[in-house]
Amino acid sequence: MKSTGQLRQLRALYAGGVAAWTFCLLLSLLQGGGTARQTLTLLGLLVAFLVLLLWSTWCLWEAGPPRAASDGVPTSVPAASTSERNR
Repeated sequence: MKSTGQLRQLRALYAGGVAAWTFCLLLSLLQGGGTARQTLTLLGLLVAFLVLLLWSTWCLWEAGPPRAASDGVPTSVPAASTSERNR
């Protein structure tokens, strides 16, 4: 399994791909000069990047909340109060 940092980078890459292919598809449709083959190719690329984006998001969701880099304790766990530490 990849580390969460690598998955976050992949998710950013896939999100950029989705944005780029969406832009290309819209530009092609608005200009009206694209062929059916070009439109289907752009749609296929957009669907592929969307699937990869959903997959990477799902993997990050399954990995759980981000952990603190300094002490390895999950950020959702509250720190002990001073009265509990003095016991």
